[in-house]
Amino acid sequence: MKKTSFLSLMIGACWWCALVGAGPARSHGKEAREAKLKIDVLQELDMAMEKEVREKKVSGVIGLIGRKGKVGYYEAFGQRHLEKGEPMAKNSLLRIYSMTKPIVAVTAMAIWEEGKFKLDDPISRHLPEWKEVKVREGDKEVPAKRPVTPRHLMTHTTGITYDGRGLKLGGKDSLSDFSKSMASRPLVFHPGERYAYGYSLDILGCYLEAIEGKTLDVIMRERVFDKLGMSDTEFWVRKEEDRARVALVYRKNKDGELHQAMGPDAVMKRPPRMMGGQGLISTTGDYARFCEMLLRKGELNGKRVLKSETVDLMLKNHLKDIGKVYGLGGMVNGKGRYEWGGAAGTRFWVDCGEGHYAVFMIQNWGRKPGTWEVFKKHAREALAGE
Repeated sequence: MKKTSFLSLMIGACWWCALVGAGPARSHGKEAREAKLKIDVLQELDMAMEKEVREKKVSGVIGLIGRKGKVGYYEAFGQRHLEKGEPMAKNSLLRIYSMTKPIVAVTAMAIWEEGKFKLDDPISRHLPEWKEVKVREGDKEVPAKRPVTPRHLMTHTTGITYDGRGLKLGGKDSLSDFSKSMASRPLVFHPGERYAYGYSLDILGCYLEAIEGKTLDVIMRERVFDKLGMSDTEFWVRKEEDRARVALVYRKNKDGELHQAMGPDAVMKRPPRMMGGQGLISTTGDYARFCEMLLRKGELNGKRVLKSETVDLMLKNHLKDIGKVYGLGGMVNGKGRYEWGGAAGTRFWVDCGEGHYAVFMIQNWGRKPGTWEVFKKHAREALAGE
């Protein structure tokens, strides 16, 4: 009986390996059971991610699923460096781009809790260049009906877009230079009247620097990273020995082949300004700590980053008056879910209502593959029916 069972297991494992063209089948045991994830679905997820890599839709993938303090799934697939054949690893360093935004919003709300600003204060109290803002109406520039506020910055209702023409974004331009150049241009609509995705969270970072009298990287380390043990999260890679952990960014050429879009060099030096809307390098494990903190309503391992009611405020819909659904720094559903993504294809969600979260990491530039949708489908199935 025992020999038959062992033989069946071996045949099953060999069939799985042949199907995906990979090494031994991955084990999903104690951790998956403790997180109450469906193990058969996790095995299907493994196969699906291997397939995405094998079909060259992505160079590599890292996926993580957590539920109520337990990480039930944490796997890496494919390559960090295709040309050298170096595997993607759980501790690979990745550009997370706009997944910086929720962390900057949390940093801002930690400062807000201390009464250093109000959500509807004019930001010109700390950034005087924003005192007399203009708005473009047709061929004319008119005074803004109301001042830009921190709430506008965190909900993309400022009238600021991602039009970078004429902005101070050079190698020697500071975050203050950038803010001044942005404030000198007319907004595309009056603050608070519409939603438009853009540089708003980058201006929020400048606002925090003006309040605290420190650079944004120092503020975020004191307020968030050190408290959560996010030791691999920063605006640049500080240690030369960590270069080998940096995952390269790939894009598809006209023939559908993946080729390098970005190597490690750019992230190995301190940037001239800390862009709060797009600048962080991180790992899957570090971002999972951030997600777990939100799931626990502001606390992790005895360290409190935000009050519980502040997390609730962030997850609230702040754009009901203009018919949109958006929280502070990220998208919400009004039922405890908070999520966002980054330009290289990274994504996450935290669902405080359901008690789970997921982190998804790839490094693809340009048109995105469907890998996130495949991951999300399997992750939801693995979490279903607790």
